[in-house]
Amino acid sequence: MKLKKATIHKYKCIESEQSFDVNEEITVLVGMNESGKTSVLEALAKSNYFQKDEKFKYNTTHDYPRREKKALDKSGEDAKVLTCIYSVSDELHQKIAKDLGEGVFTETEVTTTNKFSNGRTWSGIKSDKAGFLENKTKKLGIWSKALTDKLSVVKNGVGLDSLIGE
Repeated sequence: MKLKKATIHKYKCIESEQSFDVNEEITVLVGMNESGKTSVLEALAKSNYFQKDEKFKYNTTHDYPRREKKALDKSGEDAKVLTCIYSVSDELHQKIAKDLGEGVFTETEVTTTNKFSNGRTWSGIKSDKAGFLENKTKKLGIWSKALTDKLSVVKNGVGLDSLIGE
């Protein structure tokens, strides 16, 4: 996946939402001293750091704009730090199709939103649940229309346990 666009909601000196596109060829951060260039790079790095490191986790005490910290604490909100839009490459589509089945995942972009709790939500992900169930049950050699219909209404582990009990 390649980063296409980033929106920093609140991070250190960035107090109002700032968005920028990431060009595949070149992207340049330009600004005066103390304008937030390093903050942008830190926010991006913390969103997907390559190893576990406490220094690369979001922390409201160190990373939330100081002027607004008290109001955040009173609100109890888990504030958004960063939203990123990624393009899904053909190569990744092929890997997903190999694992989930052809045509199950067709999106060309996905969006992640990171919060100060270090949680992340994904959006823009749509899939063909019926196609997935059919592909997986066929691969396991247990496919039947009745089983696929019953599995399609299962929402959680409890529902699955109930179905298995049947």
